[in-house]
Amino acid sequence: MNKKLLLLLVLVAIQAIQSARADYFASIVPQTLSYTFKNLVIPENVGQSNGAWKDGGSLLIQIQSSEGRGSYIDLNVAGTLVGDNTYATSNPGIGIKYKTTISSVTDTGGQTETAPNFRFVMGNDATSSDVLRTYLHVQYQIVRLLDKIPPGQITYAPEVSATLYNPDGEGDSVITTSVYSTSVSVQPTITACGIDAPAEIKLSPLYGNNVQSGPLNVSPAQTIKLTNCPGAINGIKYNFAAVYGTHLASKGVLNTVTGDGYAEGVYIQVQNADGTAHRVNGAIAVSGYNGSGDYTLPDFKVAYYVDDVNSVRPGNVKSAIEIKLSYN
Repeated sequence: MNKKLLLLLVLVAIQAIQSARADYFASIVPQTLSYTFKNLVIPENVGQSNGAWKDGGSLLIQIQSSEGRGSYIDLNVAGTLVGDNTYATSNPGIGIKYKTTISSVTDTGGQTETAPNFRFVMGNDATSSDVLRTYLHVQYQIVRLLDKIPPGQITYAPEVSATLYNPDGEGDSVITTSVYSTSVSVQPTITACGIDAPAEIKLSPLYGNNVQSGPLNVSPAQTIKLTNCPGAINGIKYNFAAVYGTHLASKGVLNTVTGDGYAEGVYIQVQNADGTAHRVNGAIAVSGYNGSGDYTLPDFKVAYYVDDVNSVRPGNVKSAIEIKLSYN
């Protein structure tokens, strides 16, 4: 009877000792990361974050087993707090928030997403062995701050460092390391503008007795609008790309479809509103770009174009342009 009681007491004592053991931060390998917003999309609504946590890398950290329970990490964000746990970036329409994590280690404080410290508390056992080598991640999300996002890429975000505290007397009491510089290496994913454009532009028939050299039957085209264009970029360019190639690019003249049933010697010209040749197969900056929103492209016209009356043969006249947008 006494032997059984003794065994029970020993087991209880061992269990109590094990439950009291925790760990401390032994070291961290310093590294200064840059921000990368690759695959992050600027949210549609003010106050909304992109949803996915991202980081620019990680820092190797070593955790040593011990009997203390008080080790924790605080972030030091050198920036302006502009909203709920959100800091300013170089673009006034976009903020950034943070989260502190350690791979395979559970936080027990519940403040890893809370400014200003984003504290990670290592209150429970982090490792069942003497040493755990793992990684510190300072993750982030981008947050939409304004309905209209101003122009300009995100050129900087807050500088961030981390301070590791071991208050129980084991290891260095304070360890500080840089985490992020202010530099941004990759911009957020661009959400392309919508294009509101006519599917077809019809010219009035061209009769043989009216054929002469130059543009003929000039007609205004319907207005082209760019909708829901992105902010946080420097500008937008559009390109009237000739689907069938150009006949005379300097005059905005396009090739037409050839073959049975199609005319010969008759081409299509794209003109500016003043009648000058519109640029084709070349980028044109959208005038007045001032951030996210809608834009209207300048009015333009289309016409038949003949450069040799004697080469004209009757038939249908068909050409096409593709509107291509680029962002910078």
